[in-house]
Amino acid sequence: MLKTSGGNPGHLGTETTEFRTPSDLRRNGRGGGERERGQRPLSQEDPQTDDGGTPAELARKAVAKARKARRYQGRRTLWSITGDPACKGCGRDLMDPDTGLLFAQTATGASVVLGLMRCARIWFCPVCSATIRHARAEEITRAVIEWIQRGGICYFVTLTARHDYEDELADLMDALQGTRSASKAEIEAVRAEIAAAQALLAATQADTREAVNAARLAAPKGQKKAAMLRARAEKAGGVTAAHKRLTAAKQARATTARRAGAYQRLITGGVWAGDKREKASEAAAEGIRGRIGYVGMIRSTEVTVGLVNLWHPHIHAIVFVGGVTEGERSEKRIVDTFTPTDSDLEAWENHWRATWTSHLQKVNPKYRPSDTCSIPDCKCDGKGHGVDFELIKTVADAKKKGEYIAKTQDGKSPALELARGDLKQGGKGNMTPFEVLYRIGDLLGGVPEDEAPGHGSLGWCLDRWHEYERAMTGRRAIEWTRYLRQMLGITGGDTDDDDKDLLLGADADAGEFRGGAAVTEDGWTAVVGRSLDLAATEAAEGTDANTDPEAVARRLSAVLDMAGAPAGSVRALSTAELADASAAQKENLARRREEAAARRRRENERDRTPDPNAVSLRHTTRDRRTTETRARRHLDRRTKPTAELPRPATTQD
Repeated sequence: MLKTSGGNPGHLGTETTEFRTPSDLRRNGRGGGERERGQRPLSQEDPQTDDGGTPAELARKAVAKARKARRYQGRRTLWSITGDPACKGCGRDLMDPDTGLLFAQTATGASVVLGLMRCARIWFCPVCSATIRHARAEEITRAVIEWIQRGGICYFVTLTARHDYEDELADLMDALQGTRSASKAEIEAVRAEIAAAQALLAATQADTREAVNAARLAAPKGQKKAAMLRARAEKAGGVTAAHKRLTAAKQARATTARRAGAYQRLITGGVWAGDKREKASEAAAEGIRGRIGYVGMIRSTEVTVGLVNLWHPHIHAIVFVGGVTEGERSEKRIVDTFTPTDSDLEAWENHWRATWTSHLQKVNPKYRPSDTCSIPDCKCDGKGHGVDFELIKTVADAKKKGEYIAKTQDGKSPALELARGDLKQGGKGNMTPFEVLYRIGDLLGGVPEDEAPGHGSLGWCLDRWHEYERAMTGRRAIEWTRYLRQMLGITGGDTDDDDKDLLLGADADAGEFRGGAAVTEDGWTAVVGRSLDLAATEAAEGTDANTDPEAVARRLSAVLDMAGAPAGSVRALSTAELADASAAQKENLARRREEAAARRRRENERDRTPDPNAVSLRHTTRDRRTTETRARRHLDRRTKPTAELPRPATTQD
């Protein structure tokens, strides 16, 4: 049965290579809900220091500043090692070299930089990832609180696979998360190739028919059949080649479609969705999905790497249950909530465990997670650690005046566990990808291997990073199931464009511009060359622009002087220029949000009229094998030698 009470964290034997259940969010000051802009409020009871803050607040600020410096250092390392063009220009290239950059200080003391390229690569860029993941964590928190306040229930589910040093990350990700969809250009190219192959086959067959007919007319009586067979045999090579080209093109089309992984299998199939046949029982007809009131889930994928068993990908998901819905697809809405029975919750857990385990075993028997455990008093109750369920419940936080926040039974914040992968550190000798990136920077900077945090030589770390980039490009780190956002009233999306909107939104929400300066392209090039990009950003921070608008320009001038920038690289902005820049920023963000809303409306319209030519995720491996077998048999019949061709039942000379 699903656990609803506390317990010790799950433990693994020394012979397994799975992930344990999520550990408590970062002990000893590591991890937690760090904000990219500002810090969380403290209780008024905390004593103030001479520096204008409580000891706890000052400690948090110091940790946040150190993390920010490390992220900027990691991005500078990324510029020199990445294969992603967007990452190479992130924080370095200008959108418009003629206009330059605008540094602004807001009324709240935050700094905003306009005109700088941002990659929005949540997997690869530590600077962009921090901002995006913080916004994602806030979205998730709102969703969980909204659902629990409505009377619903949430579970925090962790999904892992067994692995070893021979397994490549791309293969593991395909098994867990499914294969990646091809790009639009790749899909169009495959469609064009299929059309060309079909046209070639039709032309070749028409040419064969004409040749056979001509041979029949030209041959004397009694030799017509032999002449037709010779003509057909002469054209057989072209027909065979055309058939092979068409078969290859159709096989290429199958590779452009996204194939389901174990995660997708959890929410498909008759047991889950229900058996609509008349002979099915009432429970089977409703399916587990209906009996537990499944509304949707938010999925996050995380990866760490170790020296011994290399890649350790795993999935966290917050699952929303206990809802009654009406309507379909874009018209779907929640009309009521209820508490599922213990037996239905247990059936759900058992079904997901069995489905997860069986699919991974089909993909590769090595991936099969453990489904038994012999550790005394282990929280898994002997079911193994491939799938773990935790109930999310609410607790009143006295320091926040009774505001309800979502917590798991172990006191973890599910939103931070799900979204803030950039704040986590690998355990048991493992490293997160950003820790690998930071170690690469340390080693390139001359830090001895035994003094740099982490493990592995420079060559080993570079190989791991490049494999990580290849495997994770095109995948989503955080994804909501379809229509969950609309049912909970949470706007936004999960695409790369949505991530870019979050970056712009973070700047727009920082507050009104009070002071600022413009920096030329040559000036910024000098700053980047001396690794002073963070110093320039911090020069715009503070609140002195409220009384001295030119303070930002003076500090930026000092930074550019250190960088050896040409004279005149910094110019203080007037009040009117700041107002225009702020208005343009808000206008750009409003335009992007409207474009995103229009894009989602178009997606909803497509849902109402599905494409009959689209390849479904239900196109299983067995279906593909059947199709390939039939194609081979058809091709074999087409390519048989002339002597083996069957005699027609009747002939007409």
